[in-house]
Amino acid sequence: MFAYISEIFNSLQGEGLYLGVRQVFVRFQRCQLHCAYCDTPDSRSITESCRIERTAGKGDFKPGKNPVDTKELEKAIANLWTSSTKHVSLTGGEPLIHADSIHSLTLEYPLYLETNSGFPDQASKIKDMISVASCDIKLPEHEPTDHYNELLKNELETIAILKENSETFAKIVVLPVTTQQSISPAVEGLASIDRDIPLILQPVTQKEHVSPDLLFDLMDFAGEKLKDVRVIPQTHKMMGWL
Repeated sequence: MFAYISEIFNSLQGEGLYLGVRQVFVRFQRCQLHCAYCDTPDSRSITESCRIERTAGKGDFKPGKNPVDTKELEKAIANLWTSSTKHVSLTGGEPLIHADSIHSLTLEYPLYLETNSGFPDQASKIKDMISVASCDIKLPEHEPTDHYNELLKNELETIAILKENSETFAKIVVLPVTTQQSISPAVEGLASIDRDIPLILQPVTQKEHVSPDLLFDLMDFAGEKLKDVRVIPQTHKMMGWL
């Protein structure tokens, strides 16, 4: 099997419940969404080349060619694994687009899936392989698609599927214009699956400022339905990590 890769490198997880954990990141190309705040727009489309870190954490990349054979991918991951590394982060772009390639991997390392949750059928193919699932839920103000209700339905279905076998949490990016009304369908949907699913509210990493008052208001609103609501920013952006 082959997959289209943007980059492979070793760094620290910068967001979510596993903040600060060292991982090997495999960033897949292609994404079906076009979120206004996207911080990896270059990975939305396919290119003929990728880059692969030579030495874990050094940023000393070498060029590679797409698509990448899964055996070559496995070798690159093994080369970047260290004694403190805990997971292989499958990110993007959108990794579920490449579920067949992921399913063909024969890795001994735990897999950490970072997904926009838009492909429940693809999630079903690899649900038994995933140790941790970080699942985005988009909001209308993110402008992710022209078919928002369908996307939200798919996201909630994907979360329910992955939760069967994986440690699963949800993440919502908060914009200055986000309201209780805009997060309500996501919160209600999560609660209908399981009130114990952790929800991360992530202030958007842009020049726009998300006020503490707004974050506290949204936390309390979500906390009426869910047992574990946290605010965690994108720390890798603050620290200048890959």
